[in-house]
Amino acid sequence: MNRFLSCATLAIFFGILTSSTHAQNRSPKGSLDALIDWNNPWSVTRDRCQKEFDSLWGGRNPVYRTYTDDQGIDSLYLILREVRGKGLEPSLFAGELAISYFKVEFQGDSLVGIHFNMGEYNGKNIPPTKADPSAMNKLQQDISKLTKDSAPKLAGESKRITLWVAENYEVEMYETMLVNPGGPPFSIGNYEVHILPIGRRTADIKGLAPKIEVPKANLDALLNFAALWPSSPADLEKMYATKAEKEGDQKEPPQFEWVSSSKDRARFSRHMFSDTETKLTMFGGSIKVEEAILEFVNGKAARATISFYNRGDSGDIEVKEFDRILKQIGQNLGQVMKVAPKRQLISSNAALPVTGWNWTSPSGIALLEYNEYNTPGKVTKPEFLRLKLAAPNQADWSMGKMATGVQRMELLQRVKKTAEGDVYISAVPMVDQGQKGYCVAASCQRLFEYMRIPCDQHEMAKLVSIDAGSGADITTMQKSLAKIDGAFNVTFKPLVNPEQYYYNGKRRVSEKEFLSIIKEYTDKGVPLLWGLLLGQKPEDPPLPNGGQVSGGHMRMVIGYNLAKNQVLFTDSWGAGHELKRMTLLDAYDVTLGLYSMAPRGL
Repeated sequence: MNRFLSCATLAIFFGILTSSTHAQNRSPKGSLDALIDWNNPWSVTRDRCQKEFDSLWGGRNPVYRTYTDDQGIDSLYLILREVRGKGLEPSLFAGELAISYFKVEFQGDSLVGIHFNMGEYNGKNIPPTKADPSAMNKLQQDISKLTKDSAPKLAGESKRITLWVAENYEVEMYETMLVNPGGPPFSIGNYEVHILPIGRRTADIKGLAPKIEVPKANLDALLNFAALWPSSPADLEKMYATKAEKEGDQKEPPQFEWVSSSKDRARFSRHMFSDTETKLTMFGGSIKVEEAILEFVNGKAARATISFYNRGDSGDIEVKEFDRILKQIGQNLGQVMKVAPKRQLISSNAALPVTGWNWTSPSGIALLEYNEYNTPGKVTKPEFLRLKLAAPNQADWSMGKMATGVQRMELLQRVKKTAEGDVYISAVPMVDQGQKGYCVAASCQRLFEYMRIPCDQHEMAKLVSIDAGSGADITTMQKSLAKIDGAFNVTFKPLVNPEQYYYNGKRRVSEKEFLSIIKEYTDKGVPLLWGLLLGQKPEDPPLPNGGQVSGGHMRMVIGYNLAKNQVLFTDSWGAGHELKRMTLLDAYDVTLGLYSMAPRGL
């Protein structure tokens, strides 16, 4: 689930989102009608197009959304052939016409062309059937009305072209034909529509869509320990192409992105973009990878976690196929590590039954973990399969052995103060929830990592009954966390309980008490889980245009500023979201719930 949709059920539970908002969040149909003003197409601005694209994609991140040709024309694309059926159904004419892709062209700040396509694309992928001729007839009638041209012209030999001429633009619609030597050309069922300035023709357009080079990366470099552990963030950027901070700065297909601004955590993800999948592999390309996180300590690579399978990203898998992948990875690791594995004894405190195999060599350590499945007498299924790697001196609590956890003095040392009045908790690890509705799971993972408790967001999502598509029901989350707090030797406590507020109509926590809670836990070095409604109040920095801007969400409160009357917080959205702020009163107003989960005795 993308960031726009993530955790919407937090708000839905409280009855704050209307049913129409819920439908919009959960099933974005993708109307493109707002991008065509049939009275004057050239009145549509670049900014408006960008905002409509961002709204349509809901914060998802399409690959190569812009393109500039050798004539200096900038094109903004929605290349939709790989996302149909995944919640986005782009359309025109009030949903009557399914769109395969949509493109707008700008020369400077002036719009100079609008193009869209329906029917099969190169005979494959979209839509599953050819464009309906009757729908094409109705489309022609609709365009005739909109352009006030009741007598469209016909032209073309290899293409059946219909031409409408309006006051200051022309519309060309043609059916792509294949040349048939010795016979008439025949249609492949691919219809294109071009809205152009008078006098400009489709012959002037250099292809309807640029060639998209799918990002791909083989991650076997993570298994070359001799070269990996001495490497720096700059070395990683030489080995793999990083995703540019600004969209127009991307020179080649990116293979990874920095999760933190300090570049101490890099993320390779199959779902880095929403309209195409990055092809990640290991072991000579024989095994697919969902996600890989590489951590740096003191400027050198120290640990890596590779997710080969997790149900939130990968969907369900047959046990036979899971067994095959597991066996193949184990065999490959044996050849790479050149040592025999040992069964990893997982602490009895582990929240989910986990099986692990450990390979230890002088050059590094590898731990292959997966949840126990096909347990006799229980109906269980594979949930995750991950590989953890560590340099010889970096195999800490994260390698599957339950640690004592952080101590009180260590937490106090993480509280920082600035001359401007900020009091905040430092060293909170960053986790990017990605395209899923995992804001609760990602926040919990960050909190648990902060306290040195090994449990990633995929494992946490299972524990708190989170669905990757719809996020977490707040009551389910509260009950689940209350059940597992004993397993981690922590105490879960609702400090602002939404059940009391929304069931009884009384918050039961005043603004003064709200600040007192935040101050108390910040001073102890304990971050708080914060459930809230987004988009209701301003925040600094503002919500990103391409990110989640409304609905229920979970983030972490990590500080305060009494002089400026502000609450300091962090979002699980990657680099740039480590430290943010909102006025105290605004934060109080948008709060749905506030929770602590701290080591016992704090």
